Amino acid sequence: MATCKWSIIFLAAMISIAALSSTSVSAKLFTVGDEKGWTLYFDYQAWAKDKEFVVGDQLVFKYGSGRHNVFKVNGTGFQQCTIPPTNEALTSGYDVITLATPGRKWYICGVGKHCESGGMKLFINVLPQSSSLPPPTASPAPAPTGKMIVVGDDKGWTLNFDYQAWAMGKQFVVGDKLVFRYPVGVHNVFKVNGTGFQQCLVPAANEALTSGYDVIDLQTPGRKWYVCGVGKHCEMGLKLFINVLPYTYAPPPYPQTRKLSTLTNF
Repeated sequence: MATCKWSIIFLAAMISIAALSSTSVSAKLFTVGDEKGWTLYFDYQAWAKDKEFVVGDQLVFKYGSGRHNVFKVNGTGFQQCTIPPTNEALTSGYDVITLATPGRKWYICGVGKHCESGGMKLFINVLPQSSSLPPPTASPAPAPTGKMIVVGDDKGWTLNFDYQAWAMGKQFVVGDKLVFRYPVGVHNVFKVNGTGFQQCLVPAANEALTSGYDVIDLQTPGRKWYVCGVGKHCEMGLKLFINVLPYTYAPPPYPQTRKLSTLTNF
């Protein structure tokens, strides 16, 4: 009789575990930079461009201990390479970060000028986990997660380059990001209006982007104008005009592949 009782309890437990397992998440482990790891002179935005990061996934920053580190920062800290207090640094050489919440995440190296001059900075957008339950009948469209567009491609933001010819065949959409790459101190970036663009009117100095790796989110549709405010660089052609199109949301197919976990902290 006792054997039968324990058999029933065991069977019930196995059924419960199987039911819970059907809603588990298959989290991914991303090594930042793949085989290159976390290092100087690597385009981490190009690396992240086609990847999907979801709550529950993990980032691994691999580097020679003592040569680099990792700081989590906000968008302003990312653009300006502002280093937080040293006690916030990750320094193990194999730093694992669990993406616990959805939204934008920014990471930089705080050693020397590695962020400003070496391009050691990473921006990603983390998506929420998808539920296996039927979606609500009127769910709002998610915020757009668009392309990362390096202004001037391999030339970057520099003199003697035709930026209007460069932009002519490209489509810019709300949610895309412009990256202005240039040597720190040699150029800068100002957002201006149409008159400022035509006449090369440079705004107040405190409006300049100066990090050498300036990321601008295209948050609204319409015309956008950018100039360099150093010397006569704008008059010499260091200026960009683009037209940003509205974001069009296409709902994902149903059912979705990633499922909501009911085994958190298990």
